Amino acid sequence: MLVVEVMTAPAVSVRAEAPVEDAVALLGARRISAVPVVDADERVIGILSEADVLRQPLQGDPRAQLRPTVIVDAPQRRVRDAMSPDPTCTSPHADCAEVARTMVAAGWKSLPVVDDGGRLVGVVSRSDIIRSMTHTDQDLQEAVAHAFAQAGHPEWTASVSSGHVTIAAAEGPVDAAVAVAATVEGVRGVRVGR
Repeated sequence: MLVVEVMTAPAVSVRAEAPVEDAVALLGARRISAVPVVDADERVIGILSEADVLRQPLQGDPRAQLRPTVIVDAPQRRVRDAMSPDPTCTSPHADCAEVARTMVAAGWKSLPVVDDGGRLVGVVSRSDIIRSMTHTDQDLQEAVAHAFAQAGHPEWTASVSSGHVTIAAAEGPVDAAVAVAATVEGVRGVRVGR
């Protein structure tokens, strides 16, 4: 699957000059774990994650403290002061398998998706990729048959079990059949039956 097939678009974003409190409200209201920070041309210049927000000092709850807490009237912080600059971004045409590996290796929950000019076009999250994997075997079998027909080979046949496609051994370009089946959203693996 390609990122463009599963990403959330349009993506919400914030400007670097915005108050952190506005970004926190956006994270909470949208139930997202990070928000891209963009400039006036919508180019991604940073990302503000839950972790970035939580790195800032939080007011303690006096009920949980042995000593009285001191209430500090901190100056209003801006997103630029808390964001992580120059975030890793991905392309709409990137392979979701590679993006998933990157997110898992780095411990990220999402990545901004940018066009060739670095402008924000969407966000892809781990949950977007997981949702794309939740198709029934029957739905996948129909989608694979449709993909075969679109490729000009309605005679190709396949069965699906737990998201894994088994292509019936047949005359013709088996590698092409494997490639076509692998492009169907939700397919977890493809093999050729014997």
